[in-house]
Amino acid sequence: MTMRFKWKIGLLAGVVAVAAGGGTIFSATQDATWLKTRLSDAVEQSTGRHLSIGALHVWVLPFPWVEAQDVRLSGVEDGGPDVLVVKQVRARLSIMPLFSHRITFREVSVIAPKITVRRLSDGRADWLLTPPPAATEQGGLPASAVRMHWNVSASDLNIVQADVVWDDALTQYSGTFGLRKAMLRGLDGTAPDLDIQGQKGAASFSLTGQTGPFWPLGAQLPLQLRLSLNNGGHSIGLAHVDGVINAPQAERVYNLHIGGSVGQLQDLNAFFPHANLPDGQNLSVDLSVAGSGDAPQVQSLHVRTGRVDLGRWLPQATLVRAVVDGPTPAAPLSLHVEGQLGNQPVGLNGSVGALAQLVQMQDQTPVPVDLALTQGQSSMQVKGALSAARSALDVQGTLGHLAFGAQWPDVTGLTVSGHVESDKTAFLYKNHTVAGVMHNLVLAADMQVQAVSWQGVTWSQVQTHVALAKARLALDPIHAVGNGQQQVARFVYDLSGPQAQVEASARSVFLPLAVVQAWMQVAPDMQGTVQLVGALSAQGDAAVARRSSLAGHLGASVVDGSVGGALVRRLLGPQVPVKGQMPVRCFGVHAQFANGVARIDQVGLGSPFLNLRGQGTVTLETHELNMQLVPRVLLGGASASSFLHVTGPWNGPQVSMAPAQDGRVGITIGGGGDEAPSCAALLAAAREGADGPSPTMVTKKASREEKIMNMLHGLGLFR
Repeated sequence: MTMRFKWKIGLLAGVVAVAAGGGTIFSATQDATWLKTRLSDAVEQSTGRHLSIGALHVWVLPFPWVEAQDVRLSGVEDGGPDVLVVKQVRARLSIMPLFSHRITFREVSVIAPKITVRRLSDGRADWLLTPPPAATEQGGLPASAVRMHWNVSASDLNIVQADVVWDDALTQYSGTFGLRKAMLRGLDGTAPDLDIQGQKGAASFSLTGQTGPFWPLGAQLPLQLRLSLNNGGHSIGLAHVDGVINAPQAERVYNLHIGGSVGQLQDLNAFFPHANLPDGQNLSVDLSVAGSGDAPQVQSLHVRTGRVDLGRWLPQATLVRAVVDGPTPAAPLSLHVEGQLGNQPVGLNGSVGALAQLVQMQDQTPVPVDLALTQGQSSMQVKGALSAARSALDVQGTLGHLAFGAQWPDVTGLTVSGHVESDKTAFLYKNHTVAGVMHNLVLAADMQVQAVSWQGVTWSQVQTHVALAKARLALDPIHAVGNGQQQVARFVYDLSGPQAQVEASARSVFLPLAVVQAWMQVAPDMQGTVQLVGALSAQGDAAVARRSSLAGHLGASVVDGSVGGALVRRLLGPQVPVKGQMPVRCFGVHAQFANGVARIDQVGLGSPFLNLRGQGTVTLETHELNMQLVPRVLLGGASASSFLHVTGPWNGPQVSMAPAQDGRVGITIGGGGDEAPSCAALLAAAREGADGPSPTMVTKKASREEKIMNMLHGLGLFR
């Protein structure tokens, strides 16, 4: 047989083989159901997740490619949201791997997907893929009944216009962002390239770099990633991850170096709009991570910060500089913090265990704490141990001066000696609400202050004992000296029962009127210092419940203060000619509280040209007034008075003439104009017999006739 004849036979055989193979391939690729089934099986065998495809179209010409519609990949939770929902996926299909039971795609394009990534409270996460156990062939089954395994791979992936939702139930964080594009090249190789571009409003980010093989994962997963954050076209932050994860499908052994920096902390609000991050400058973090599985271990940690505004949490507080260093797992984690409280420099220095101990703290291993809060030559020491199970700290020392701004007391010479402990530290770290702290913290401390100044009121020799146990907080007793008086008070807040209970008592406690009016949420119509005497209690978690259950008695008095003309006009009538502040020699009120009503035994006011006496009730929930008032205008050595009935809400009362004791409506002229004796009786009733300052005696000026008549007209007289 000649060589030419053999060549012709070989050519014919090749044509027949190609024709037969091509026909088989064409038939197979046209069988969309066949391909859908194998794709779903391959994905489930590799990831443990269910892949559903609504429609699948296969074309052979001009080159083999597929188009899938309505594609869904299930999440980690049965019945939960799908990880991937996409309307359209296109990809080129490699033919030859089909003969080896491999489905290989090239140039995969995923168009406008919806991606949902979640971590559940039990730790299961959408990104942790768990292949199902390998199926074993059962005896007696025919070989054809055993499902053949198909591998699926892709070389290049291009995602455009994706919407991503993430929700972490463990950290309670969630959010959304968009992906303009995500290009992954060389997925079937040993070092895939990533180029991911994301968007969050006007801010954007890019993630670039290389990793090890994704699918299937190899024995190692090298990582070399760079993250760049931008806002309005300007760079605001950088981060990087370098290293390797060994056995990524099994133990996940880490050897990583992670770092990042941001010039202005508030710029990150563009990515995390609900974080409300404060003004902070030049923050950087650098750490190395080892360990394995769900217990990574920090091998080194270095944190640096510039100036950070802490006023949101502590008034007028600023972090000037902070340095945190943990060079090795066994070395103490050192803290060096410089800050300001108002214009005063403060510092925090010391150590908190070691990095290895902080990780072991999750296993209830105690971590030693040794910190010092310093201010000039004074300092306050905090020593003890922290652990997830039980923590105990001793606090002792003195701080020279603390100032939190005009709205807060200015403290000089604060000395504290106390002890605090908890057997649920891990719970408190995650649930540091008022109720959580009170139920899980035990505290006992003695506090002394040399001097306190607050909006013009000063105290000295202030001291109290603070005790918190079994959800009951007590400051009992509170002692101070001020306004020439010994002052005693007591405060209890109790959450041990089904409802919160509050108790407060005072025996000649002096406070700024502006502070009290702010607590009561009323306009600052009066100025001066108020003296409080009485005892009150209330219960309930809401303000409405506390107002309706308020019980007890309270007296309040003011000497040498002033009252705004707006308040006088509201109570006595809009025509009362009082402008600005009217001097007040004495003011006093005494009330009994029960069933949501304040029953005012006596209320009175004394000024150089107006006296006022009255009684009545105030509904606490609506501030509804029902008052009988007797204003007396001083006319040199005489006076004129009338009876008034005041009703309606506090902010808009209605004033009308009322009959006197003899039943007549009108004016009474006569009697002495010296109000000093009535001031003494008024203050004695308001103070419940306690001592207090006397008003300063002033020489009254003779009133002009026109001014007196205007006052009388304002009271509804001589109309």
